[in-house]
Amino acid sequence: MERNSVVIRLAGESGEGVISSGDILTQAAARGGYYTQTFRTYPAEIKGGPCMYQVRMGAERIYSHGRHVDLLVCFNQEAWDLHHDALADDGVILYDSIAVEIPDEYRDRARPVRMEQLAKEIGGSSRAKNMVAVGAVSGVINFDTTPIQELVLRRYAHKTGVADANIAALNAGADEADDLRGSRAIAAPVEVQEDRVLMSGNQAIALGAVAAGLDYFGGYPITPASDILEWLSAKLPATGGITIQCEDEIASLASVIGASYAGAKAATATSGPGLSLMSELLGYAGTAEIPCVIIDAQRGGPSTGLPTKTEQSDLNHALYGGHGEAPRVVIAPTSVEDCFWATVDAFNYAEKYQVPVIILTDQGLATRMEVIHRPDTSKVERVERKTRKDAAGEYRRYELTADSVSPMGIPGEEGGQYVATGIEHDEVGHPAYTPANHVAMQTKRWAKLAPLSNGDARHAHVGDERPEIAIIGFGSTFGPVQEAVLKAQAEGLSVGAFYPRVLGPLPVESLNAFAANAATVLVPEVNFTGQLARLLKAECDFPLESHAKCDGLPFTGEDIYEKIQEAAR
Repeated sequence: MERNSVVIRLAGESGEGVISSGDILTQAAARGGYYTQTFRTYPAEIKGGPCMYQVRMGAERIYSHGRHVDLLVCFNQEAWDLHHDALADDGVILYDSIAVEIPDEYRDRARPVRMEQLAKEIGGSSRAKNMVAVGAVSGVINFDTTPIQELVLRRYAHKTGVADANIAALNAGADEADDLRGSRAIAAPVEVQEDRVLMSGNQAIALGAVAAGLDYFGGYPITPASDILEWLSAKLPATGGITIQCEDEIASLASVIGASYAGAKAATATSGPGLSLMSELLGYAGTAEIPCVIIDAQRGGPSTGLPTKTEQSDLNHALYGGHGEAPRVVIAPTSVEDCFWATVDAFNYAEKYQVPVIILTDQGLATRMEVIHRPDTSKVERVERKTRKDAAGEYRRYELTADSVSPMGIPGEEGGQYVATGIEHDEVGHPAYTPANHVAMQTKRWAKLAPLSNGDARHAHVGDERPEIAIIGFGSTFGPVQEAVLKAQAEGLSVGAFYPRVLGPLPVESLNAFAANAATVLVPEVNFTGQLARLLKAECDFPLESHAKCDGLPFTGEDIYEKIQEAAR
């Protein structure tokens, strides 16, 4: 019987081609018209260590990477030992015939594949063993290998004989699993007219930044944010922008603030350790009211922590990190597609409110490959900052205006010169330490963000508007929650989810209204202390249940559905 979606997990040692196998399958599925969503883990070490790539592909829209594995591909014994517990009750196993021993109770649904042996016979080395594995997977799910062959031909067009050897390995792998051919067949995709594209969260952020008018990007490589810097280094110059790899995270944000002071739309990208180093400069940008965007692709912590695992544990740091009380906006995109639009929002908020904006993603969302609707760039609206030309009369950089946003002088503008100081200052920008002035300036800096908590910010919602079982979360957990809510609604339960994209300032009134009729409010998040739950308890008027976890893995739809069922009982 054909399935609407299939969950495939490939696992083995770093360097065996596990990640490239997953990428090839994902790209081929997308080219074949399927929706996809992926999750990957890999070692932090430069060489060696276990890695895993999970891809869920389906004929209909996919909201999470799935919990139960329909097809497990083991490149070595450790892969079996680490991942066999994730198998679905009827899950099928493909394993390297030389490297893996399978217990007798699994033999009736396991198939040995001569991955390394065939690779050596066909290509003279074991390097093509991953293509043997991809071929075996294609046979089991009854997937047309034509898109895979096209990808191979494109990738190795410059290397004589390599493409042919890889295609031969692909076909040999399909023949190896002939007795399981079609046993986990996936339904053919539905023909659609919409324009779709496969991309990762980091790629969507980079594209969103370009669409928003990014002029300057200064960054320092750090997992899992590095490919934003890499992508923009290659692409931003074509739009007239500049990308610089700086010596460290402090220099990165310092250069971004300098570029913004000069009138450019500017951004950087980092992870938790880098955000820690940027804390003082964040306070400076907030106090001097200089727009900038900081992307924090969260990783497991604390300290160096889990560099290649996912977590949502930087929320407190993003909201409050730094001495004193300097304003910033914190945005958490909910999907790969939303990474594009949230980045556009981030630049617009930075320019409109003259404030640093932090975009919170995480390793799972940053590296996830997902088929999405191609963003319609014609719908992108760019907000530009108030400048000296918008001021009347004598120029006062930090003027106490009605909306608390003051015109920002740009170097070279006549009469627009000012001192962008981090020391407390008066309306002109001169140092001023009186109690009345400090209260006035702090009030100004925070009051300008009020519109974001009172309706200007977008929210994500699924299910009932005023549910009996309410779910509130942030960021990448929205996909699994959406999957679970739709399933529970189909069974007649009153359930809904509300995800504020802007977490700082928190939209308290909207959250209270959503949870007003709820008997239970569930708060799922990927951290140890339940940071969002604590924030909601402090700011909102409803009781809640925190469901926090910190195992380095995302939630699945099944995880959330089980919590909904418990609440219903």
